[in-house]
Amino acid sequence: MKSNELIQKFADHQVISLSMDMPPHFVEQPHEHPWHQIIFPISGLLQSTIDNKSVIVPHNGILFVPAHTIHKSISVTRTQFLAVYLNPKCHVHYGNEPKSCLVTPFLKELIVLLVKQGVDNHLQQMTTNLLRVLWDQIALAERYEIPLLIPRDRRLLSIFNELNQQPDLSFTLAEWAQRVGASQRTLSRLCAREFNQSFSLWRQNIRLVLSLERLEKNRAVHEVALDLGYQSDSAYIFAFKSLFACTPSQYRKRYLLANASTVI
Repeated sequence: MKSNELIQKFADHQVISLSMDMPPHFVEQPHEHPWHQIIFPISGLLQSTIDNKSVIVPHNGILFVPAHTIHKSISVTRTQFLAVYLNPKCHVHYGNEPKSCLVTPFLKELIVLLVKQGVDNHLQQMTTNLLRVLWDQIALAERYEIPLLIPRDRRLLSIFNELNQQPDLSFTLAEWAQRVGASQRTLSRLCAREFNQSFSLWRQNIRLVLSLERLEKNRAVHEVALDLGYQSDSAYIFAFKSLFACTPSQYRKRYLLANASTVI
């Protein structure tokens, strides 16, 4: 059953949810819902667009989408996520601004509890209380701003698709330009226009964001670094810390191992 049909069927409920599975590179068409939505990837990566702003939503982040807000998503990799819908007519006052943020273990437990209760929940006051705590946690949560990865230009998109499949490709800008039929200057100009950054930094961000899933699979940091095309652990760790403000090991301990005991 589609989400808006589910919302219509359970219009008297405060919260409902759906589990969705998107194959790699799946493009969701622009749409909206009469209820607020929380997009919570369990695995994989999404690039979601709300109005004219796009954000990356990894598996340790969520995106809050206000009711009646047009949005769409593209799966960077195969992505499984929970879509949690919040009734704007219930007793909780939700915000009207989109927000992408980190998922703490406590916030994840709250979402899981609400999902497990689902449409069979008849404890209205308890659900209201949980939803109030949920919104408080989202309002207080640290914003998660990851650089965008998926370009609009077909030449950059061709490069992105190759790096997504094989992030250790070491082609120079000149070699990439030859492969996609563009000049080096054109590729540099396109990166500056679409991402406000250099080609090399965009390529590095692709590798770093893709490394988030690899870290979840309990692989050694050294293996992840080599898989991404880095010549040493230290180069990968330095780049990772510059983007995520922590080392890969700290990231794994802080965001992955803390959530490992929770099964959805």
